[in-house]
Amino acid sequence: MNTKSFLKLGLVAAGVLMLASCAKNTGGANGADGGLLANGLGKLTHFAGQEEGEMYTTQAPHNQIYLFPYDSSTLSTKYMASVNAQADYLRANPGARVLIAGHTDERGSREYNIALGERRANTVAELIKMTGVNSNQVRVVSYGKERPVYLGHDEESHSQNRRDELTYEATK
Repeated sequence: MNTKSFLKLGLVAAGVLMLASCAKNTGGANGADGGLLANGLGKLTHFAGQEEGEMYTTQAPHNQIYLFPYDSSTLSTKYMASVNAQADYLRANPGARVLIAGHTDERGSREYNIALGERRANTVAELIKMTGVNSNQVRVVSYGKERPVYLGHDEESHSQNRRDELTYEATK
């Protein structure tokens, strides 16, 4: 293993350890109703993949990841319920802000991937803004291929790196 790979692996491991040590204990993994709970910023709602009446709830919004097909900025319809929940929260909470970060896999030039990541982030941003969310509540950034979550060179790694990440920014 070369020094650069070893350094990346060490940084990833350190990040995982930091996240694990900072995790807030909410009295166990189960809520009062026996369902799994996730801490969020607002009211209870359902996100993509959740069915009404499921045993767990999610407080909306929580940070989301949306995956994209190869060389595409078209968002799958399976994410629309989640995007709508994000928009509902932003409309109901005008002080809330979200950062949408576009990412790509390692294939292609740096310049091409920055542009593709920006198109992906703008796709989600436009969907959110079309529902009436104030454009000042939505920021877009593209990291292209510079911040992969998986360092592998296989299709599984590539598919997980082709993503948008929504992160809510704390405001007072």
